[in-house]
Amino acid sequence: MTKKALKLYEFIKSYINNNKYSPSYEEMKDFMNLKSKSSIFQYIEYLINQKLIYKDPLRARSLKISSSNTKINFYDEISAGKPIDINNNIIKQVDAEDLLQLNFGNKDTFACKINGNSMNSFGIHHGDTVLLVKPDFINEKNIYAVQIDNSDITLKKIKINKETVSILGDELNFKSTTYNKERVKILGKMIKLIRTYKWL
Repeated sequence: MTKKALKLYEFIKSYINNNKYSPSYEEMKDFMNLKSKSSIFQYIEYLINQKLIYKDPLRARSLKISSSNTKINFYDEISAGKPIDINNNIIKQVDAEDLLQLNFGNKDTFACKINGNSMNSFGIHHGDTVLLVKPDFINEKNIYAVQIDNSDITLKKIKINKETVSILGDELNFKSTTYNKERVKILGKMIKLIRTYKWL
């Protein structure tokens, strides 16, 4: 999204919050310091296509902010060393749900909170949340949620043998275990890790 389109969107949102109805095209033109309303029409069409706003074509001042909007600003680079310049003309916007792969419409997607340290060496720590999806096939490079004897569920690497399945984790904190295949059910493949930063 361009900075000007974002500027207009923020103006519309603030105006509606303060007045309970949307600004006129003339007011938007003046706010954006434009000579004509033609650019406003283009910005409005763009914001509608981005599902940030919607309107009733038969009513004046009918712009509304989309209540289901989950778009956030996204800077495609951040430096851990020398600061970078983010004062550019283009600010990308992404859907937060897409960014986190929170596909709640997919019944095969689910989340689990990690309890324990048996996957530390794979970058998965106690308290983390992982998103998983029902796998179409098994690739031993992936990490899976597996259920043993229709009871315990664990997040581990797996190795498929001829008649058995080996459950693998952090070598320092977990001793690998092998089960007959009929005792193991593979529930999901890990697709995303979510970690909440805590200031110590």
